[in-house]
Amino acid sequence: MMTSRINPFHTFTIMFVFLLGTSLIFGTPRLVEDTWLVDIIALVPACVLLIFYTFLIVAGKSTDLYSLLYKTWGQFLGRLLILGYAVYFLYVASRNIRDMIELVKTTLLANTPEVLLILLFSFLIAYASSAGLPTIGRIAIPISGMVILFFVLLAVLLGFSGSIDTERLLPILSKGISPILNATWQSSIWFPYGEIVVFLVFLNGVGGPRRFLKLGLASMICSCIVLTFSSLLQICTLGKENMKFSVFALLDAARQINIADFITRMDALVAFIIFFSILLKCSIFLYAGTKGAAYVFRKSYKNFSLPCAILIAGYSILVSENYGEHVEEGLKYAIFWLHIPMQLVIPVVTLLLVWIRNPKGEEQ
Repeated sequence: MMTSRINPFHTFTIMFVFLLGTSLIFGTPRLVEDTWLVDIIALVPACVLLIFYTFLIVAGKSTDLYSLLYKTWGQFLGRLLILGYAVYFLYVASRNIRDMIELVKTTLLANTPEVLLILLFSFLIAYASSAGLPTIGRIAIPISGMVILFFVLLAVLLGFSGSIDTERLLPILSKGISPILNATWQSSIWFPYGEIVVFLVFLNGVGGPRRFLKLGLASMICSCIVLTFSSLLQICTLGKENMKFSVFALLDAARQINIADFITRMDALVAFIIFFSILLKCSIFLYAGTKGAAYVFRKSYKNFSLPCAILIAGYSILVSENYGEHVEEGLKYAIFWLHIPMQLVIPVVTLLLVWIRNPKGEEQ
């Protein structure tokens, strides 16, 4: 499965913005008070998971995830698993669209019909994904610059507004380390870090396993720094209790900016920047999903871009009746019934099959 190759800097920026994506606005699921500690601790198992993905591709002597599944599981089960991963990527994209729509309706376009917003956004990601990986890489560069500039500006403006109080970080580990470790296992490893499994689909496009590992580790470290800084900024601005019950904590933090009653209401700018981050992330998922359909049905992935975009648009509306149900599904069900099987269980079983069929590493 051929994929256009992109340069290392584009690869890094795509991975960096992808890992931030919806994490920017929703951050670490607030299962504990010290979310910033969860962000830091989750980096370690996430890096181990990335190393495992790289080893899996090398051990299987494949160029990408889909060819590995086909070669290891056989024609029937291989195609079935490829379709399963394609559906999984499209499902995650639909959830990201729903997240974005809730954000936009809250901050920018409260009176615009939800269906219209979803359709317009779906056409955008269909256009971006059909253009291929190089185009997505060029989009990622300005988005990553805007994200970094935004956080610097947000910290400075909150500081001048007198809204930051570092004492709000205390007490640290008031309930011990156990809740932190549980929260890391239950959420942060799989979202957002585990979602990097999608890049295995076009591994040859990012330069092979070795480059994927180096750039993946770099992007994980950089995104961890940004997410940790974001969590610290939210806690120092809102406090742990207010942050716990806030739907969009970063937006609420931006609303605290008030310099001489002149510079205010920065939340719209926050939503605008995050909109583009989610646009890129959904484009990657849609691109991976259409690649899976193209692999199974032996047609160009571009033939599937628009139909799959319309499909995820429809499912983003039907995924849940309200936003509370949507969040509950993501934290309670998607993690254990989708993320862990697709990000860990199937790759581990695939590696075991590779070892069983080729125990001494002979050429296949």
